[in-house]
Formats: sequence, C-alpha cells, structure tokens
Amino acid sequence: MRVVPFLACMALSCAALPALAADPQGQPSAGGWVVTLGVMPAVGPRYDGAKLYGLGGSPIFDIRRADQPKGFSAPDDGFDISLFGNDVFGIGPVFNARGGRYLSADRSLYGLRDVPWTIESGIFVEFWPLKDRLRTRLEVRHGFRGRSDGFVGDLSVDWVEKLGAFTVSGGPRFSVADADYMDANFGVLPAEAAANRRVTAFDASAGPKSVGLAAAVSYDWSATWTTTAFVRYDRLVADAAKSPIVRHFGTRDQITVGTGLSYSFAVGD
Repeated sequence: MRVVPFLACMALSCAALPALAADPQGQPSAGGWVVTLGVMPAVGPRYDGAKLYGLGGSPIFDIRRADQPKGFSAPDDGFDISLFGNDVFGIGPVFNARGGRYLSADRSLYGLRDVPWTIESGIFVEFWPLKDRLRTRLEVRHGFRGRSDGFVGDLSVDWVEKLGAFTVSGGPRFSVADADYMDANFGVLPAEAAANRRVTAFDASAGPKSVGLAAAVSYDWSATWTTTAFVRYDRLVADAAKSPIVRHFGTRDQITVGTGLSYSFAVGD
C-alpha cells in the first residue's frame, strides 16, 4: 500500500462533493443533503503478493438526501454512485485507487518492471437477499492508465448486524482478474528473470486471483461521529499463487488491518 493512491482517491472524493451551502444550524431540511467525510488509515501488503507491509489507506466519502436513512458500506467497497435501485438493489459507477509495485518497496524486485498505481473506474451491482441483513456486491473495474492496468472483478458477501450503536459485518471475498492485470502484477518476462537471477520467466493467465474473508465493526458515537475498525484476509490462488514473485519474495497470505473516523454534516436547503 502506498500514500500516492490514498491522496489521489481523496482528491477524487472531494471533487465529487457538490457545491452546496451548509445549513448554519447543522440540521438537514426537507431538500437538504447529509455528507460524510473521513479517513481510514490501514496497514497492508506493499504490493500484490508482498510479505512486507506498509501504511496506506483511503478516504471515507458518502452523500445522501436528508430524508434517506444511513446505508451500509463495507470498508473495502469502492466509492460508488447508485444511479438506479432501491433499498434492496443498486447499480451504478464505482471508483477505486489501486496501489502499485515499485523497487523502492522491496529491493528484491531488482530487474522487474514497476507497476504504477492507478485510479480505477467501473460498475457495481448490489443486492440484498435479506433486507438490511445479507448483502451481495459485485464490482468490475479497470484502471485509467492503459490496457496494462487490466480488469479486476471483486465479489463480496456481508452479513450485517446492528446492535444498538454498533454495526458488525463480515463475510467472504473473491477476486478475479484478466490477463493484462495478472501479467503486470504476477508475470515475469525472460529479460526480467535474467536481470533478477532469483526468479524464472512466468506467464500469468486470466482467472481467479484470491479468496478471503473480511470483517468490520462500526460505532456511532453520535449522529455525526463514527469510528470503524476492519480486517481483511486474502489467500492468493491459481497463477497469482504460482508466480515466482510471490513464491520467492512474498507470500500467498495477504492481511490488511485498518481503522477510520468519519464526520457527517447537513448541507443545502
């Protein structure tokens, strides 16, 4: 994880904030909005498959009409805008910051190409088989930088329990990626293998990338302040696990832990 994607995602979130005037009393009126802003630092692998950890994170951003109840969002969701749907179904664009891989993050990567960080865009589909309890979500995203960024698909299932001021959630995770993504992050070219001398050439194919679990707990201190803690575990599979980069320099087991603080306030008339 790196600071650059965090700053880029923060800028993306702030740019999405409408130019609305705040209610001087801090209370939403019939036509007003509720905006939530925050930050969620996290510690996780420095790149896909790394065994070394670094500090990163993401912004927290949400906007809803004042007459709409606060919805559920998992910490590892991308930033989305629901264009169509209701309280059991939603679909729309989604954005995310994808970290890169750089020699400065791990000197063992000598001779291997850098993988630049990027901002991803795509589409999400969300469905609640059990309203307010069981959520399924699919995100399909592609980076802005070019074809080599590739497509990534993330499927998540969350059981959600509200216990007073607490919200506890968690469930399985599954990720797939196309050949462009897999080759950039897990493949090794013959010239790279010759330069590094510790890995052999490897052609990573499209397919499953990881399976895992995630859990989170949030606490509403008031109508405005919320804290959240989360943990996510991913196990690399298929060609991601077979990659010489993972086998020689990294690990199949990827763990991310973070905590966040958010503030909600009313804007508009």
